[in-house]
Amino acid sequence: MPHRRTGSLARRNAVVLLLFALLPALLLGLALSAWYGRADARHAAAMLRSMADGSELALRGYLARNRDAVATLAAVPTLRAQFDASTLQPRLRLLRQMHPGMLTTFGAAPDGQMLIAAPARDAAGRADYWRGVNLADRDYFRAALRNRAASVSGMLHSHGHGQGMLIGIAAPVFDAHGKLLGVVGAALDADKLQADLDHLAGPRDALALLDPQGRIVAASAALHVRRGAMAHDNRTLRHALALPVGHVADVDPSPWREQRGLRETLPRGWQVLALGPRQFFAHALLLALGLLALLLLAMALTLRLLIRNTTRRLLAPVHALAEELARFDPGSATELPPGVRDAPYELQPIVDALEAHVALIQELLTQREETLAEREHEIEQRTRELRRAVAALSESARTDALTGLTNYRGWRELAESLWREAQDGHSEIAAIACDIDHFKAYNDTYGHPAGDECLRRVATALRETLGSAARVLARSGGEEFMALFLPAPRRRAQELALAARAAVAALAIPHSGSAPGHVTLSLGFSVMLADPDARLDVLLRAADLALYRAKRNGRDQVAELSVSALQKLRNEE
Repeated sequence: MPHRRTGSLARRNAVVLLLFALLPALLLGLALSAWYGRADARHAAAMLRSMADGSELALRGYLARNRDAVATLAAVPTLRAQFDASTLQPRLRLLRQMHPGMLTTFGAAPDGQMLIAAPARDAAGRADYWRGVNLADRDYFRAALRNRAASVSGMLHSHGHGQGMLIGIAAPVFDAHGKLLGVVGAALDADKLQADLDHLAGPRDALALLDPQGRIVAASAALHVRRGAMAHDNRTLRHALALPVGHVADVDPSPWREQRGLRETLPRGWQVLALGPRQFFAHALLLALGLLALLLLAMALTLRLLIRNTTRRLLAPVHALAEELARFDPGSATELPPGVRDAPYELQPIVDALEAHVALIQELLTQREETLAEREHEIEQRTRELRRAVAALSESARTDALTGLTNYRGWRELAESLWREAQDGHSEIAAIACDIDHFKAYNDTYGHPAGDECLRRVATALRETLGSAARVLARSGGEEFMALFLPAPRRRAQELALAARAAVAALAIPHSGSAPGHVTLSLGFSVMLADPDARLDVLLRAADLALYRAKRNGRDQVAELSVSALQKLRNEE
């Protein structure tokens, strides 16, 4: 009977102590799970923001590049003086050649009736496919007239060449008195945006660009959606559209897996949706194994306490074992201390169990560190790739595709930066404006491919002549170039302008429409002291007026207009 009562008491004590041991083990498991979840969420948020930023930059650059091209065409003086099919046709064709993303370029009357379009035939081979088409019902056409500026549409069905889902751009053309003459525009294919998204998104990532109406402009392959469909028709995108703007959050969470998402809004109602891969709770298994090991360790400690309470003979060795274990750290030591391994025979089963659990803990800790290192390496590599892609897109948005020089957008950014530098140093800054003489006649005589080659050769000559001295060298218009120099006294600016004119003349590019018989260059330059009250626009205006003076005086020469002369001219006006 005493033995039976002792066994019953030991069992009751074991149950009570086991319940107390489960509570700290459960709390520790919850703490580890929360820590791992927060770390995983931070990594996922960083990747989603990188993908969203890259997609936003790709969309902004693509739309801005093509919108600015159409707006530049609308400001061409020839069209503002004579807006008809004969003047539109060669310029629409050139615009489409310079911007491959434009499937169709067109000119329309103020009432929306199409006047001319390029290419001459649509995708089905039909000629004059644009006749009878009226754009008055198109939102971007009405927006261009209402805002008196270039306007970009969302996804729409094409009337002409593409016969599919496209993006429309339109810009109004006004004469010198502000009278509306018509509208020029283009239809863009979204394949370029699709290619950018495929480059930015990983195989399990999901990216989508939405137009202001909520239609899908481009989407990565992981979404399995078609272009032009409404985002609300897709279950995943419908949940993503409900996310708060600019915050990474769960998209359609389920008990077994979860997906992180980020929604960003762009000007004029465009949106970017970035979704991370669905993650199964593999880390939960790791935490469960760790919790199991902790529970087993707690059970072993419970048995040790029971043995101490029920067996007086083992009381002293149990205390010694407890002291050794109190100093033992399974995270830093690979084996039990000698004081534990040398325990009495009766405690050896516990010691053996402890050694097995320590080995299991060591293995789990090693696996966890390896998993975290692999994830961090993968995220770091992906982040570097995304940064390189963003940098490449940013550089492409500021470079002229034909000549390799800085385009108009990059020119304005660099010019403003250089002007601020000149003002900080109170330095002289020089501007040289260049224009190829009789370039329209050259295009009409030799064709646009020859005109493109002429522009490339002239750009190369300017780069070789002015590149080492110029802080900014850009193609600012069709056949117009602009360069800025800092510092640059007047004599140095004049020498550089004369050298550039001579370098282009030395190319000896045949031109029957020019008096010398070859392609020539007219240049105008001006020099200004960048004091705090000066403005960059005054310097650029002076260089432009000097260029016009060179052209009026017979072309193929260099002219100068000082800033003071420009100020005097403005006062006389």
